[in-house]
Amino acid sequence: MLRSVAIVVLLALPTLASAQSDSGGPPQRSWCWRGKPEPQCRRFWVTEVSGEYSYSTTETHYQSVYTNSVNAYSRPDVSSQVLLTVGPMFNTSPARAVGGTLSWGFVNDGSRLALEARRRNWISSSSAVDFSAGLLRTDVPPLPDQFYHSAYGVTAGVYAISSDLIHVNTHVDVLLTNGHVRAGGTVGGGFGSYVATGVTVVAGALVLVAIIAIARSGDF
Repeated sequence: MLRSVAIVVLLALPTLASAQSDSGGPPQRSWCWRGKPEPQCRRFWVTEVSGEYSYSTTETHYQSVYTNSVNAYSRPDVSSQVLLTVGPMFNTSPARAVGGTLSWGFVNDGSRLALEARRRNWISSSSAVDFSAGLLRTDVPPLPDQFYHSAYGVTAGVYAISSDLIHVNTHVDVLLTNGHVRAGGTVGGGFGSYVATGVTVVAGALVLVAIIAIARSGDF
């Protein structure tokens, strides 16, 4: 899991360092800190932090047998999650932008990592609707009598965005583990631009400190 975190941090930090401020400069900027349509921006960065609630999911069922009783219980395959997302976007017209994002975050059983293509439809100069789809690796409850709990599959999302500062969104995940299909949906919201950047930088610093500490202990 730490190796996945390191990859995200290394990719995110150059992204944040390259972004330009929204103040000053020519009417059309090469790179914008907050997303805007043409002719105000040609390219911009997506930086988001999101929290999502699992509203529908398949479940993994377990059964514990005792001397005189059987205890049955279930765990959700797709859980609620907290995500950090970064990636470049390119305006291809005044009404549309395309690009890609890398997301990393926490789920009930560990971590979630997704690489997605993303398309933005500009509704106005400050509001937009985004569609995303891509590849997913996430930790899920292990199947009965198994210890392996990483699943691979696909994910798709929809975002309603205001000024690249706040958004509401939903995701649908479809996963495959040892021939067993799992699926679920989440809905939530979050923040972009300055708030997300601050969270990303702080999280990245904490992760780097953890990696250095583990490396020095000889466990990494």
